Order: sequence, then C-alpha cells, then structure tokens
Amino acid sequence: MNSPSGIPLAGAFERSMRTTADVSRWRAPLELNRTLEATVHGGRKVRVYESRPRSYDAMFRASVARNPDAEAVVCGQRRLSYGELDDLVQRYASGLLRAGLRAGERVAVMLDNRLEYVVAVLACVRAGGIAVPLGTRLGPMDVAHIIANCEPAFAVTMAECTSRFPVQSTMRRVYVVDDSRDGQPFDALDNAAPVDLPSPNEEDTMMIVYTSGTTGKPKGACLTHLNFIHTCLHYLYALGIDAPQRALLVVPGTHIAGFGPVLSVTLASGGALVLMKAFKATSVLETLARERITYSVMVPTMIQLCQMDPSLKDHDLSAWRYCIYGGAIMPAAVIERFSAVLPGLSMVNAYGATETCAVCTMMPAALTKQQPDSVGISLECDDLVVVDEHGAPAAPGTSGELLVRGPNVFLHYWRDPQATEKAFHEGYWRSGDVAKIDTAGRVYILDRIKDMIIRGGFKIFSAELENALLLHSGVADCAVVGLPDEVLGEKTFALVQVKTAATSPQDLAAFLSSRIADYKRPDFWRVTLEPLPRNQNGKLQKGLIKELATRDNTPDLNSVSH
Repeated sequence: MNSPSGIPLAGAFERSMRTTADVSRWRAPLELNRTLEATVHGGRKVRVYESRPRSYDAMFRASVARNPDAEAVVCGQRRLSYGELDDLVQRYASGLLRAGLRAGERVAVMLDNRLEYVVAVLACVRAGGIAVPLGTRLGPMDVAHIIANCEPAFAVTMAECTSRFPVQSTMRRVYVVDDSRDGQPFDALDNAAPVDLPSPNEEDTMMIVYTSGTTGKPKGACLTHLNFIHTCLHYLYALGIDAPQRALLVVPGTHIAGFGPVLSVTLASGGALVLMKAFKATSVLETLARERITYSVMVPTMIQLCQMDPSLKDHDLSAWRYCIYGGAIMPAAVIERFSAVLPGLSMVNAYGATETCAVCTMMPAALTKQQPDSVGISLECDDLVVVDEHGAPAAPGTSGELLVRGPNVFLHYWRDPQATEKAFHEGYWRSGDVAKIDTAGRVYILDRIKDMIIRGGFKIFSAELENALLLHSGVADCAVVGLPDEVLGEKTFALVQVKTAATSPQDLAAFLSSRIADYKRPDFWRVTLEPLPRNQNGKLQKGLIKELATRDNTPDLNSVSH
C-alpha cells in the first residue's frame, strides 16, 4: 500500500506483527520496501531504504501532487490546502533566492508554532538553504552564540524576539512576520516571479539544530535530507501508518521532536498539521476533539496534565489513535488511566536525540503497559549497541554507554571537528546515556553518564530513583543529583515537586523503602510546590539544581535518615 506521498507503507499486516513480545527490531515487510547496505556521510556503512524520496522537498512535493486539495495546515482561522501551501513555499523560496540566498547559506528561524514557521523552513529548504530553528525561549547570550557559530545570511522572526539578535553579525537581513519596525516584513519575500531552483543531494545538510547545551554551549547538529527521510519512513513503518494523519503540533516546531516526528511525518503521510502556540490542557483537549486529531507527540508531563484535566471526559477523542511520548518514563498509572478512558489510543514510548534526528527506538504499543520502563526496540535501519568503559560490547542486560548507527544519525557538528570526532566510535554515535539491552532487544535508558552518582563505590542511576519517585501519587515532578561528600565521594539530593503540601520527605522516604536498595535512597530532600527548572526543550536543568543544593546549608534540606 502507498501513502499519499507515494512511499510504500505497511498496513494491517505490519501492525499485527508488533503485538508479539519477541520482536527485537521494527521491520517493514520485504515486498514493501527492502533495506540495502550503503556508505553515507563520509564513510559510515548503514542500512537505508531502497525506495525513498531523494530530498525532503521531493517528499513534500509528492504529497502535494497526490492530493493538492487536501488540508495541509490549520493555524487559528487559517486553513491551507497542500496546493496553497506549496504555492506559498514556492513564492517565498523564490523570494529568498532573489534576495541573494546562496546554496548552503543559513537562515535562522525564531518563531512559535504559526503558519509562517512552516512556510519559512520549507521555503529555505526548497531554495537550497540550511534552516536553523531557534527556540523562542532562548536568551540573547544563546542566540548570540548560535548566530556567531553558524553565521546565517538571513533571519526570520517575530517582533518580540528581534531584540535578542546581536546588533553586529553576518546577517544581511532580518525579516519580521508581525511588525517590521525592527526589520523587513516577511511578506517582502512573497515573490511569485519564477527562478531556477537547486537540486539538493540527499546527503546535503538541510537543517542545523542546536543541542540544548545542558553540558556547555549549544552545538549545531547538521541534519541531512537523508536523515529526515529515514525518520519519516521509520515512523510510518513502525506505527503502521497507511493513511493521512491529522496531527497536533503543540511541542515547539523549532525542537527536533516538533519538526521531525510531527511536522515532517505529517507531511509525509499527506495529512493535516494543526498548530498550537502554547500548551494548556483544556485547550489541547478541545482542539483534539474539534479537529478530530489522530496523531500527536507530547512529553509525559503534557499527557499527565491532560489526563488530570476535569474536562477530559467531556470531549469526544475517539479519533485519537497515536500518542507518541518521550524524554521521560511515563508512570504506569497514567498509562492505565488513559487506556481506560481511551481504549483505542496507542501510547508509544520513543527514544532519540537531536543527533539521531529525533528517534532510534520505539516501544510497540501492545507492550507499553507491560514494559513502561523500556523505550522500545531499535528501528529497522538502526543498529544499537551497549559498550563498557573500554568500548567493548556489553553482555545482554549489562549496563554501559548506548551507541547508535543508522541513516538518521547526524552528519557532524557545525564547524566543530573536535566535538564531532569525540562523538563517534567506529561509526557509531556515542549517546552519553547509560543503557542496557535485554535478550529480546528491549532498550532501557538508565541515566545520563554525567548524572550517574557513585556513593561509597555503588553506582546510583538518578533516572531509576526519579522513576521510582514518580510512582508516588503525590509527586508531580522530581530530580536527583549528586553532591560531593568527603567520606562517600557523593551523596544524593532529591528535589521533588509535590501536588499538595501534605506530602513530606518522610512520606517519600517510606514509600521508597520497599522499592529500591537503601544505599540508593536520597540522603537529602527538598519538597516544593513550585515547578522544577527546565530548559526550553523541557529537560531538567540539573546544573541549577546542584547549585541550589550546594548554595543551601545541608541541615536545611530536610535530611532523612535511612
């Protein structure tokens, strides 16, 4: 069966294969799209799909050609068909070229989830440029670092963000979508005059996505057409999507999870992209029902808030079929409650990073309830291996660093050969995550290597402790970090956001006593009703949490003895 974009897709047969527990890798049936060994990205040997679009724009154009009258984008009161969106992209791509954009030059795009974001990025890609999405919550220092690093020729932004761009830079023009007092109007690029368009190579960089910078300055991961094509194919095959989807984009489109698994997968399916600028549980539920949304990608916190919203039962969400989540483990209780209310909804845990173009594993929906602590199995063209501290493969079930190889793994870090060399080991990308893979191929993410705590010689995975705390009904969020200790090397500090002031450190310590080893339990606690510090991508800012713990006196941290 073919999708609206002409890509061979798996249907009911593919979905039925995913109900068995012994599947160790997602696979598309051979007769639909076989994989081939190929050498890509400077010498890496990987598997690729034989039948695939040769560029991102070719994938989009195939969806346009298949059904130009189908709805493509919904943004507030504006509804555009594929034909209308394609016409806009063509005109703005022509405008960029006439403004002087040359192949391979960068265009910074700092916008929220609005139509102009979709148009700006797709037009940049069609014009042969490299899009550089910037989160709207980035501060002036991060923006200045990124602009200095990638040296964009142009920027597209909104009035409230113009002051964050450096006064002195390589940018020739700044286009503003809503108020041109601090730049030129974005509409100035709406140029219908035809120009010759470039023909990109599938291994050309089409987007530079900057990492969140939790361990230092953000690095620009160069993602190619080949990367995004395989992310789309992996999603379509793994989920058995054989029809256009109506997708909700409520995570930032500037984040890899927003642009890849939501925007790109939706366009590849020939579906409609419904844009929301901000998350509010009640509004999300209203939109899910009104727009008959079938597909979404959210972080677990968003799903928990939807599940807790009193209006959940008042909305018809029967169209909602795929709920993809990642970034954290979903509490089993949330999965159970959601399944009871929405039995037709497939909840799928996915794992990946900017460097893997958003994804490299998915959990079969039929196994989500039984394995809520696993991020799933490797995608068809990806190879995952766990290695010990010497780089040797670890035995099944043994923890070590997770390495990833595949056609969705990024090309390199922009203008940073040293970081690129350090990031790879024999063709595999080093994730920096402590993981294990069991004999059935299920992957478990235990911690970030930098977040692992060694207390008295014992390894403590902060993620394991955080997941145990999240099982407590009174816990909304939590983070565990290590603090220096002269005797034990490190001790553990837990910062816990509770739902009500009735939940105390003593309650939490008692809750953990029968669930984890005594040496893993926190030495120091702080409970709060306030949200924990997270960056623009939703990741815990553990550096700030360590500063909080270090700044305060230890006796004030509600120390609880074991």
